[in-house]
Amino acid sequence: MVGSPEIYHVIVEYIVLIIEVIVGILVAAIVIITLGNLVRLLLSKIRKEQRQIYVREIVARMLRGLLIALDFLIAADLLQTILDPTLEETAVFALIVVLRILLSWSLSKEIEMGAREGSSTSERAH
Repeated sequence: MVGSPEIYHVIVEYIVLIIEVIVGILVAAIVIITLGNLVRLLLSKIRKEQRQIYVREIVARMLRGLLIALDFLIAADLLQTILDPTLEETAVFALIVVLRILLSWSLSKEIEMGAREGSSTSERAH
């Protein structure tokens, strides 16, 4: 054999840890960038109607970033479950994936609603 199962176990654990750290950094960056954009928007001298459109765009970008982060977390959970494929671990993984998929779906719907509202608001403004 090329390597022992313990080596693969350690490698996968490190990969999961790296993915989780990257997701943490990604989420922190998304929050900081979103807050910075919102503060900059509040300090600008843009009309209220136009400001609402920009807020929707900023929030939509934030939600898209969070969706990507959720996808990476699901991948990390999948790798973690591969390490310990017990029935209990698989059930916990399935529950986590279902919850994250529901969250992803609701975020996607929020983005779609924001896009629709933004387009109808911009049409009324012109």
